Amino acid sequence: MSNGSNPLKSVERSFQVLEFVRDNEPVTLTQVSEALALSKSTIHRHLATLISIGYVSREDGQYRVSFEFLSYANRIHLRDPAYPMIKRKVRDLADDSEELVQFTTHEDGRLVYLFKETGRNGLVSRSDARTFRPLHATAGGKAILSTWPRAEVEAYIDRNGLEAITEHTITDPAVLFEELERVRERGYATNVEETVEGLGAVSVPIEAQDDRVVGALGISGPINRVGDGDGEYTQLLLDVKKELELNIRLL
Repeated sequence: MSNGSNPLKSVERSFQVLEFVRDNEPVTLTQVSEALALSKSTIHRHLATLISIGYVSREDGQYRVSFEFLSYANRIHLRDPAYPMIKRKVRDLADDSEELVQFTTHEDGRLVYLFKETGRNGLVSRSDARTFRPLHATAGGKAILSTWPRAEVEAYIDRNGLEAITEHTITDPAVLFEELERVRERGYATNVEETVEGLGAVSVPIEAQDDRVVGALGISGPINRVGDGDGEYTQLLLDVKKELELNIRLL
């Protein structure tokens, strides 16, 4: 069976087209064709199909993703009953700290940025729901890993390895396990230039009553302001953690 008649290949190609439109919109048929190295007729068929089912819109010869995707985002943001109150707390924390505040969760061994707010002095971050980071290199990821049994962390390392993002990233399993033990003892995790030179972050795990980790709440900023967790932001996060986890138990 040729690629052209292979339904799985066709679905994969439609997603490639859709992702290119999403990342570069507005785009023309020629731009998509050239970027994906496919004929205009092939690209046109995929775009026409995506338009017909409501996932792409076309105006004046230019293509964009449609507002239909808002329904997917809204569904994810309401997936957990705790998410709406967490989103409000992210906004409150950004106001109080005046820094960048993010709530992260995990999927397939990667950190996913779900909510973020930038305070008055906060760094401008491009991280969003399409941004993925390795768990071991981030404060949020280490906060989440600290709630896992050792066997699950070992499985994460076996599947994903411990990639070095900067020279400060933990790449030794023994060092990571020591770090996670410190996180459990202190109640918070740090990121000291482990993903970006000059960037620091502090994060706390948010857990439900059944010991399920909901995600991690963190504050990020220049290393001279956020430091290594020995400061006011850490206590701010620990206080919000207690409040959130109490409210989650009452849901």
